[in-house]
Amino acid sequence: MGRVVAWVSRHKPLPAQIRYLKRKLGNDVNVVQIPKTFTDVKEIYEDVVSAGADVAVVVLPLSMIACLVERYKDVVWLMAEMEPVHDSCPGVNCPYFDPDRDVILPGVVIRHMRFKKFVRVKEVRVVKEDW
Repeated sequence: MGRVVAWVSRHKPLPAQIRYLKRKLGNDVNVVQIPKTFTDVKEIYEDVVSAGADVAVVVLPLSMIACLVERYKDVVWLMAEMEPVHDSCPGVNCPYFDPDRDVILPGVVIRHMRFKKFVRVKEVRVVKEDW
C-alpha cells in the first residue's frame, strides 16, 4: 500500500485534487477521509495518525490549523488553494462549472471556487497594528 493522506473535511476531495496528490506522492496514494466535526486539535492529530497518515489535507478554522502546525511537526499539513471563478454565480446551473475541480459554496452570495493547488502550511501568523 502507498502513502496515506488524511482528508480532514466533510467534503469529498475533487478528482483534480486526487490527481494532484498522486502527482506529488505517487499513484498508489491512499486518501482516507475523516469527515468529523472536531472539538480540539489533539483529536484531529490522533485521528490522522490512527489513519496511518503523515500528510493531511485540512479544511478547518485557521486557529485550529495554527495549533496543529505548531504542535505536531511529524505531519505535513496541507490546505487547498482555491480561486474564485467569477462574481454573481447562478449556482449549480453555472455554465462555467467544472465538476473535476470546482465547488459551489452556497450563502447570501454564491461563491464558485476552483481548485488551484495544495500548499503546505508552515506557520499561521496574525500581524497587528494600532487602529
